[in-house]
Amino acid sequence: MGPTGELFAPMGALDYDDALAAFTAQVSALADGGADLLWVETMSSLEEVQAAIDAAATTGLPVAACMTFDTAAKTMMGVSPAEFARLSSGFGAGFVGANCGIGPAELLHSVREMLPATDIPVIAKGNCGIPAYVDGGIHYHGTPELMGDYACFARDAGIRIIGGCCGTTPAHVAAMAAALTSTAARPFDEGAAEAALRRARGRRRARG
Repeated sequence: MGPTGELFAPMGALDYDDALAAFTAQVSALADGGADLLWVETMSSLEEVQAAIDAAATTGLPVAACMTFDTAAKTMMGVSPAEFARLSSGFGAGFVGANCGIGPAELLHSVREMLPATDIPVIAKGNCGIPAYVDGGIHYHGTPELMGDYACFARDAGIRIIGGCCGTTPAHVAAMAAALTSTAARPFDEGAAEAALRRARGRRRARG
């Protein structure tokens, strides 16, 4: 379940009741179709998150909620990771986290800010690096090895649910699973994470 694409009043025309009605139609169809979990993601507004979670609650299914954060660790509407985690667990989410964004290094920073703010499991669902237009198509710079590193650092930081967003392919997911299986949990090393997860971006810029 993604955002409606509209801004809430007073910046836009959307209000809580309209958002709730739209999300209720979605969750009803998903529940009727046999969904086991309702997943809310790529949100920027707390009002929209609340409407989506309130709609999901009518089904009795568990709910995961994710927002998208920029390089300053804020959503487009100025919400911080800790604020989102604290309020969304109060809204009724069973899992909270971040998805999309500009790459795994920045996303990892955002989700780590959520950990002290909530007792529920935190999600990391980062993009596979940064997109670039190459040979007539969109390609992401993140290799399977980079995403494997990201998965291990996320696990070490205390993240409970780890996945990939834009650009992530079956090869990336397989590498993440293999890395998590073969690499023992370690104390989180922020310096090592920054060096490993930003390294590929630097190589792409050098080539560009």
